[in-house]
Amino acid sequence: MEEIAKITKGLKKLHSPLPGAVTVLLFSGSVFLLALFVGEVKSYRLIGQGIEYRNTISVSGMGEVFAVPDIAEFSFAVIAEASDVREAQTKVTEKMNAILESIKKAGIEEKDIKTTNYSAQPRYEYIEGKRGSPGTQKLVGYEVSHWVSIKIRDTKKAGDMLALVGDGGATNVSGLSFTIDEEENLQMEARRKAIKDGEEKAEILARDLDVRIVKLVSFQEYGGPIFYQGYGGADMVSMKSAPAPEVPMGENSITSNVTLIYAID
Repeated sequence: MEEIAKITKGLKKLHSPLPGAVTVLLFSGSVFLLALFVGEVKSYRLIGQGIEYRNTISVSGMGEVFAVPDIAEFSFAVIAEASDVREAQTKVTEKMNAILESIKKAGIEEKDIKTTNYSAQPRYEYIEGKRGSPGTQKLVGYEVSHWVSIKIRDTKKAGDMLALVGDGGATNVSGLSFTIDEEENLQMEARRKAIKDGEEKAEILARDLDVRIVKLVSFQEYGGPIFYQGYGGADMVSMKSAPAPEVPMGENSITSNVTLIYAID
C-alpha cells in the first residue's frame, strides 16, 4: 500500500500546473508566431499590387485590317441507298473515286482533300397494325454517305470545282467559305492599330483628368478573323450538269480589340 501511495503522489506532480514563468513564456511565443503568420498572409495578398499602381485608368482600342481571301473551301457528299450495305457502299465508292480523280486532275493536291464523315445507316419503313394492334418497323435497306472537304488555293477555280463535283454525281454540296491561308502578319498589323488607338485614347483621358501616365500595367487582346460565308451555304441537290457558278469573294476582316490599363499619378 505504501508503494501505491508513492506512485499516486508522483503522478499528481506530473499533472500539476506549469510554473508561472514558463506559462508566460509559452503564451508570448504563441502571440509572436500568430503575428508572424498574419504578416506572411498580408505579404502574400499584396504580391504584384504595389501601392504606386493604386490609381489607374483603363482604355480600349480597336484595329481592323481588310484582305482579299486566297483560300476557298467547301464540302460535298455522295449518298446512296440499296437493299444491303455492301451494294450501297459500292455505289458510293464508285462515284466518290471518280469525283476525287477529277478534282485531282483539275489541280487539287492530295493534302487539300479530307474525308470528314462516313456513315452507313439502316432504313426502316413503318407498317401500321391492323384492328388497333401496334405497328411495326420493317427494314427496307441501307443508306451510306461519304462527306469530303476540299481546299482550293486558287480561288478563281472555286466555281469550276463546284460544277465539277456536281457533274461527277455529288448529291450534296455545302459550306463554301473564303479564308486567308497565312493571316499572322495581318493579325499583328491589326493589333498594332488597336494598341495605337488605345494609347491615343489614354493620352486624351489623362489630359482631361489632369493626371500623368506612369506606365502600362496590364494588357489584354480579343478578336480575330471574320470569315466570309459565300455561295453554297445550303445543301444543293441534283447538281449534275450544272454550269459553273460565279462566286464573289469580297474581303475578310481581321480585327483586334485590346484593353490597356495604365498607372497614373
